Amino acid sequence: MKRVASFLAIAALTYGGTACNQSSSATPTAKVGGTVELDGKPMEGGEIRFSVPGQPVKSIEIKGGAFSGEAYLGKNLVQIVWDKEGPTNPMDQNSKIKINTVAPQFGGADSPLSAEVGKGGSTDLKFSVTSARR
Repeated sequence: MKRVASFLAIAALTYGGTACNQSSSATPTAKVGGTVELDGKPMEGGEIRFSVPGQPVKSIEIKGGAFSGEAYLGKNLVQIVWDKEGPTNPMDQNSKIKINTVAPQFGGADSPLSAEVGKGGSTDLKFSVTSARR
């Protein structure tokens, strides 16, 4: 009987601790939207990524220069990429290499882009990036 009581007590503590950690570590999100320009023109494709420390990246597709989705509340690092099909992969002749057509500084951890997202969301964000130089 003592074993069963001990097991139940440990299980309750483990479950209770896990449930508390999950709810406190989930960062709330809000709606975001806006436009992205590439070299001064609407960016026709690609994706925009929003991230905050300790949370997975939120990726949103860009279509016709516009995007709409959800991002984390607070200050987000913003990354913008557009991978297009490039030359044949020398290691696999049946596939193509993907090439990011946006300048690399906009797609990495050191991106100069950011967005402050409040509880009401941010639906008028505007970003301007340049093409990668070849």
